[in-house]
Amino acid sequence: MHRWRHILILLLLPILVDAQVFSSKGRFSVEFDRGCSPMTVNITEHDSFGSVTRQYYYFEGAGITNNKSFTYQDAGIYQIVQIVGVDGIDDRSDTLFVQAFEPLEPDVEIQKCNGLEISVTSIDTYYDSIRVYFNINDSMTLQTSEIAEFTYSDNATQVIALKGFFDNADEVCTTFFQEVNPISALQAPNITNSSIKETCKDLFSLYLELDFVDTLTNYRINLIQGGTNQIYNGYISQTSLVLGDIPFSKADYCINIEAYDPCNNTSAFSSDFCAESSDLSLSPFQSLYSTYVSSGVYVNLDSVNSGTFNVYRKLENEEFEFRSEQTNSFTDPIGSNGRKYFYKLDYVDSCGQVLYTAETNPPLVDASKESINQYNVVFTQPVNSLSETPQHNYQTGNDFSQTENVITTSDFSVQLNAKDGSPRQFVTATSVYQDGTVLSSNSTTVRYELVIYVPTAFTPNGDGLNDTLELFGLPTETATTNIYTRWGQLIYSSDQPSPGWDGTINGSIGAEGTYLYEIIFETADGDKRMQKGTFALIKK
Repeated sequence: MHRWRHILILLLLPILVDAQVFSSKGRFSVEFDRGCSPMTVNITEHDSFGSVTRQYYYFEGAGITNNKSFTYQDAGIYQIVQIVGVDGIDDRSDTLFVQAFEPLEPDVEIQKCNGLEISVTSIDTYYDSIRVYFNINDSMTLQTSEIAEFTYSDNATQVIALKGFFDNADEVCTTFFQEVNPISALQAPNITNSSIKETCKDLFSLYLELDFVDTLTNYRINLIQGGTNQIYNGYISQTSLVLGDIPFSKADYCINIEAYDPCNNTSAFSSDFCAESSDLSLSPFQSLYSTYVSSGVYVNLDSVNSGTFNVYRKLENEEFEFRSEQTNSFTDPIGSNGRKYFYKLDYVDSCGQVLYTAETNPPLVDASKESINQYNVVFTQPVNSLSETPQHNYQTGNDFSQTENVITTSDFSVQLNAKDGSPRQFVTATSVYQDGTVLSSNSTTVRYELVIYVPTAFTPNGDGLNDTLELFGLPTETATTNIYTRWGQLIYSSDQPSPGWDGTINGSIGAEGTYLYEIIFETADGDKRMQKGTFALIKK
């Protein structure tokens, strides 16, 4: 590998070359037979045929033309054919092949060094050479594996221009540009989190989270177990990184990051991130949890770079059945979010072996009726890998209005109330973690029984007390009240709930005794309901 340091090569204009490339019979020539598209060829004629017609085909299938200049827009190998318009010669044609290359960006590695210095290494195998322009005056020509280094005066954003060249070719290839920000001192990122997982039996992957990365800094990652083993050398483009098939033994380990300066062969190191073997968790289920969502049950899984998860599902007190094969977190579609689902997952490595098994379920609720509008609720805590102890809450109500309470025991009673009069209500639960994770349960349906209060007796005697049979607790004003004698004769009917029946039959107060009522009413969500009963008419 060749290296130049602080050598300034001033290349203000392309070098003019007088050489010509001749056709097979030497009757015509072009300045260059190679170059990047769009490439223009200009023909110079050299025959001694005098003032005769000379015409040209510039590629197969092209029309014949007298023009001695042509531009190839696309990359390819082309044959120029000259036809001489004169009789008496054995061969009136002559040919010349030219090649137009695709103008690709030169392949280089740009790395930052200390002291505002930038290193550019050519790894290009497409061009014969490349030219690196550090600014308008300073440039260097590189062959493959050669290095150019340049020091800027400040850390302002700089533009490096790159251009590829072919030997003995027209210098028309496109110039490409890359922005860089020189830095005074390299800095290694801190490791915010690290874990090692067994992706195949005795094969391990390293998962890293970094606080920042610089895409033009060369990083080296070192694994320390007894000795130091460099397990990565190169660029890092994201703060999350996975390295597969690392040399690792199931023991205490440390990791550090090295920011390498290729110009001065020095490095800046991060602090060591260490873990003891007792803390080592190779399981791919460190972030496992499940929760009900609108489209099904969401199961959160760790990201793995190999292997798959076999997913099994069951209802309570049933057997697990295979559901699907997954490679990442997923949502399992379900028929009803009122049912209680449990999941088992097998992690299958790339060798086809089941390495780890785990189970999970969201928070779950079930409700059974104890008495009118009172239900017993059984709460099942979520099973997952989350380390915190959450706060569990339950919610009762309907789509329009709900109340929320803290769960203090797994078995408790809830008393439903009318809310907006909707009979169909729900009991749900949530588990809330300190990091903001909220897991939602299934939704079990309960029914609020609407009971209209009808007095057991009334006294229509005109004293202003209990003179009418009033109804209390109607959810809406849509209601019909029918009154019958005890023999079933209809004596009163009204679709106006208020003020109620005044006790008259055909203009006179009815006889004392027991009567039957029938109330047909509508709930807030449009359900038709009916309530029947008896009451007494008392004369005083």
